[in-house]
Amino acid sequence: MKKLFEEDDHEQDKMERARILMAVIPVVLILLILAFMLIKSRIGQGREDKEDLQQSIMDYADEKNEAQAGEQTLPADSSSVSTAAPGADPEGAGEGDNASPPAKENEEPAAAEDKNETGEGLQSQPGRTATPTPYKEVMETGKKDYSKITFHKEEQLGDMMAYWADNNQKALDDLAYLDHFIAMSYSLRGTTDFYYCGDQDGNGTPNGKGIAVYADNQYYYGDWKNGLRSGNGTWIHYHIHLTENKSDLYTYHQYTGGWTGDLPEGEGSEHYDYDKSLLLANTSYVANRIGGYAKGLVNGEFYMTSIYQDESSSEWNAEAKNGVWNYLSDSKDKKGNRTVYVDVHDPNNYTWMHPRDNSNIGVPCLLSKNRDKNGVPK
Repeated sequence: MKKLFEEDDHEQDKMERARILMAVIPVVLILLILAFMLIKSRIGQGREDKEDLQQSIMDYADEKNEAQAGEQTLPADSSSVSTAAPGADPEGAGEGDNASPPAKENEEPAAAEDKNETGEGLQSQPGRTATPTPYKEVMETGKKDYSKITFHKEEQLGDMMAYWADNNQKALDDLAYLDHFIAMSYSLRGTTDFYYCGDQDGNGTPNGKGIAVYADNQYYYGDWKNGLRSGNGTWIHYHIHLTENKSDLYTYHQYTGGWTGDLPEGEGSEHYDYDKSLLLANTSYVANRIGGYAKGLVNGEFYMTSIYQDESSSEWNAEAKNGVWNYLSDSKDKKGNRTVYVDVHDPNNYTWMHPRDNSNIGVPCLLSKNRDKNGVPK
């Protein structure tokens, strides 16, 4: 009898423990879920905080760069633009697009003239292009006196050379806009001299691979021979304005390719970036030019791309000899403009230029001891 009661008590204890467990387990699960959600929330918040911090740093850097770029503006060159196809002559060279077929010799293209007057379609009557910025005007003092800013040319050029060797274009651009880099270039204003870092011969003359900075925020990295740019290399011109820019279309210009005697020679390519606020409607602007060069002038077959104010683009073929574009037909408009580029996709669509402007077309603004004061190769 006693054993029977003991078994009943044992069963009741088991049932009681089961009821307790049934009551406790949901509470424990709820607490675990809450704890998990809290931990996840904190981890997520930490990640968001980190991302926010990184974004804040990036925003601050962008704002700082924009502020510096706003302060560092160059005196603008004078230019009146219909089509910007850059040339080596500081007086510029006129080029414009024609969306209609070419006219016969001495025939006036009436339809094209109508488009030009109404502002519809592409410009058929070219004006003068943007004038390449002369270095003697570019480096005039702006609001900030860069002659009083300290720079260390060997160290700075060494830093830039390392980034250039790694093809780190963004780092190069960032460095070029820093005050002490602008000051380094500013100290060379009015000259074709340069500061150099790299390989040298026994006399200390640049020979081999090296980097140089010139006036007007110009840089070169590549091969040298007997103190001159020779071999293969890249030249960059940053149009950093120290005063308000109202007419200089360019913000950046680069040439990469062959060099001989301090001037572009052989196969090469140019790239241009523009101040979009200054671009005109229905007007094309050469963005890329790929072909042959001789003494810094266009020479040989070329493929080019152009951009427009509305961010559309076009492609062109052309040929040149010693800085002069070959005319693609005998056609002339009533102003004497002739065909110099042909549309890659439409053989009846041309870019037009006046013969008086068709000379000394090449890499503009390039500082070299082998160019005269007008930028023409000696």
